Amino acid sequence: MPVLLAAGVLAVMLVRAFLLQPYAVSSDSMSPTLDAGQRVLVAKVGSPSVGDVVVADVTQAWPGPDRSTHVDDGLLGRALGSASGALGIDLGERSVLGRVVATGGDDVVCCTEGRVTVDGRPVGPRLADNAAPFKIAVPQGRYFLLSDTASDAMDSRTHVGAGSDSTDGTIAADAIIGTVVTRIWPLSQLGAPSTPTTTQP
Repeated sequence: MPVLLAAGVLAVMLVRAFLLQPYAVSSDSMSPTLDAGQRVLVAKVGSPSVGDVVVADVTQAWPGPDRSTHVDDGLLGRALGSASGALGIDLGERSVLGRVVATGGDDVVCCTEGRVTVDGRPVGPRLADNAAPFKIAVPQGRYFLLSDTASDAMDSRTHVGAGSDSTDGTIAADAIIGTVVTRIWPLSQLGAPSTPTTTQP
């Protein structure tokens, strides 16, 4: 029995380290797609595509207060994280949720009729009239993330020129922890996040 238990714990640790990890949504920055208090499962394999919702480690990239999405501390999170330290897994990152709207080589401009545009195509929520203008070309190997709600945003737009490690606000590929594949709590809202037909001001 002890051997089976140890094997089970090791299997769970490996899944968490390399494949899947639960996260708790801590703000409404991605509403209406994801709301504060929900739990999501993040796949840690593959590269995200434009339109995907991701969890990114912004510890080095963005300054500012910690408003982190955090590793789920509920029953599932505790089960998966019970012995993560044995593998040297760092769960202390300052992480956020965001939607990938641009990748390397894309031109991102703010603002055209109150919207961020990528190669001339409007993306993300409508912004306030006093939103700071900018124009950047996303470097290769980096991603530009937007929140779905402008009023509670913590994203690449709000960190352009903010004195961060990347002054264009973009996130390095190796700072992408994973792609959100499904909500896991509450059970009544189980399912994959989608691109909203409308976004919040």
